Amino acid sequence: MASDYNKVILTGRLVADPDIRYTPNGAEVAQFRIAVNRSYKIKDQPDWQQETFFITIIAWNRLAEKVENNFKKGDLVLVEGRLNIRSYETDGVKKWVTEIIANDAKFLPRNKAKGEVSTNEGENEEGSEPDVPFT
Repeated sequence: MASDYNKVILTGRLVADPDIRYTPNGAEVAQFRIAVNRSYKIKDQPDWQQETFFITIIAWNRLAEKVENNFKKGDLVLVEGRLNIRSYETDGVKKWVTEIIANDAKFLPRNKAKGEVSTNEGENEEGSEPDVPFT
């Protein structure tokens, strides 16, 4: 029997220091947001295009403690976890939240030679993805 698979791996920069809270029974929860960039090329345009996604990450217990003690705004991090979509109601209006529940999170040090972690923008060669129908 085939089973479903829900795994997400992201790298991005923290847009603010993590928010740390505790549940009524004492479990530690860290919530933070990372900015994840995507570079792509549009046919017949010379410049690379870039879009940024802001993604909420939730870490629990020991991982939350690790995040609290080590992560700060601007840090480049790698997060591995699962996609979670939940809903809640406020004033009779149903709202949806999409977030990543982290299983692991690591600080990525900067590349000292360039001041940045190297990226491989050349991977997305022109024509590897269809043109974006909206811009």
